[in-house]
Amino acid sequence: MALSFTKLKFSRVRAPVGQVLAVDAGKRRIKLLLAKNDFGQLSIIKEEAINLAEEGLVSADEINAHLQTVLDQWGRPALALVLPQHLSISQVVDLPLAPEREVEKLIQDETIKLSGVSDSRIVYDFVRTETQTANRQQFWVTLCQEGDIRERIQRLGVENEDLCEITTTANALIAAFRAASPLTSRAVLVHAGAQTTVVVILLAGQGAFATSFQMGGDFFTRALARERGWAEEKAENLRRSEDLLNGPKADPELVAAVDGWSAELKRQLNDWFEHNSGGAHASSFEMIASGGLFDQPGLLEYLKRKAGMSLQPWPKASQPDTPSPGKGFEVAFGTALQALGYSAQPVSLLPENYRVAWQKRLWLERLEFASFALAGICALLLALGTWHKMSLINFKTALRDKVTAGQQDVYANDSLTADLINEYESLRPVFAAQQNTMDVLKSLSLLQQSRSNRSLWYVLVADQQTYFSANPPMLITNAQTNAVATMAERLSHLFGSPLLGLTNSSTAKPGLIAELCVPEEPEAARVALSHIVKELKQQKLFSKVDLLSDDLRRNLAEPKVTIPDRDFVLSLDFSELEFQQSLRKKNPRSTPRATARQTSSATDDGG
Repeated sequence: MALSFTKLKFSRVRAPVGQVLAVDAGKRRIKLLLAKNDFGQLSIIKEEAINLAEEGLVSADEINAHLQTVLDQWGRPALALVLPQHLSISQVVDLPLAPEREVEKLIQDETIKLSGVSDSRIVYDFVRTETQTANRQQFWVTLCQEGDIRERIQRLGVENEDLCEITTTANALIAAFRAASPLTSRAVLVHAGAQTTVVVILLAGQGAFATSFQMGGDFFTRALARERGWAEEKAENLRRSEDLLNGPKADPELVAAVDGWSAELKRQLNDWFEHNSGGAHASSFEMIASGGLFDQPGLLEYLKRKAGMSLQPWPKASQPDTPSPGKGFEVAFGTALQALGYSAQPVSLLPENYRVAWQKRLWLERLEFASFALAGICALLLALGTWHKMSLINFKTALRDKVTAGQQDVYANDSLTADLINEYESLRPVFAAQQNTMDVLKSLSLLQQSRSNRSLWYVLVADQQTYFSANPPMLITNAQTNAVATMAERLSHLFGSPLLGLTNSSTAKPGLIAELCVPEEPEAARVALSHIVKELKQQKLFSKVDLLSDDLRRNLAEPKVTIPDRDFVLSLDFSELEFQQSLRKKNPRSTPRATARQTSSATDDGG
């Protein structure tokens, strides 16, 4: 006889993000629990218990057909099955320190010792546990004959489904309890169903012992039915509805059955505490009850009073983000936890062909998930790029609108400026004439003051443009200094717009030509003339006061009032007037609209 082994590493088949349907099939009920792992957020979607008797499901074919209908309704998620504990062996294996590559060979040798000689292949899995023993290492090992596993799969009719996990009742209880009460390090889990009672001991929060014995609710029912001569169904209903263990209604046969069950439970526990507890006392362990057996009225009170076992109901989850399964779904919940990768002590017994098929599905789903993730990232990047482009477009559009509005404001401002300039240009000659008149009057006043206490007289006063013009000069002559006022009145009418610009002669500038006679000796005449020029230069009215060169002189004065060699001509240049320059020259910028308006205005003026 040859032994063959199949070793499965749980990390290779951990389910991807998605859903898993845990199937806990018992003699009377099939419990289904659909759980979902949504990116680290665990949730229970649906729970359902199928009562085989009430549904009329007697044969395997009927059970298979009904289960297939349920799978269709639930979307055919991946399945995780619970293997009855009596078909497997779970035990702590103590090994010497050895390299990782030798550990599997050592565990395989221990597996042979545990399983004995068999023609069936052995499927086993193991997980390292903590130990305080020096130079030793411990492993939690679970094994089962592959034939029993495949028979279980065929009985449920799911051999063609996607199986992602198969674990035992004991390992499922460990996963469920650690999720509900992670801080409890020592506990005895007693799970009693219709036919089997499973006992699991946790030490330091890890599985340390697991066993089962074939005594459960049916054992109590048969004892009560034999005593009363009833059918088992009627005895079952009575047992579940009334307290037949305490008080005057206590049934001796049922009490004896319960005593036998509790004695077997104590024997299993005492044997382990005696040889494997490492000095730990049973009183330091919490006892947790689960399963349909403990729905019997008065059972927990009787066990505490008669057997001294204080069994507590299954605890609610202590963590707010951990869901709590419904009563009776603890094993199914623990199976789903392991399938979704939430078990700290995972042990899987999935046969090799199912493992390979599940690995392929995992890789395909991961590839699909990666593809969807990549597509989502691309879509997100595209959306961000589009948003960025739209933001730029909106920004540029807003900037363009702002620039356009600014340009319109500039055009409006230029148009208004052009209108103002046109209006100003129409009034500028008037202002210039007024200013020129004031300058001429002030100049005449200064010339009159300059002859005070001096023996001189002015024989000619003329504007430079008239003086240098070839046309007949416009003269203001007066040999009598007392006639200055009359001369100023005439000049105010003669000095108009022609004074605003130069004539064709480049010599003429805005200002006056003053010709005077100084009847003194040459030296005295020059001194007097120098004083007059100096006094006039101090006036801000003039930018330049100087004698006119002989080549520029004009013989315009009346010879009768002049003295040869005593006649001098002064050139008096006015300081630059504010109205001499056009604003169009100062503001050369012109928009088409402004230019058009100016042209129109000029046309109107010229027409």
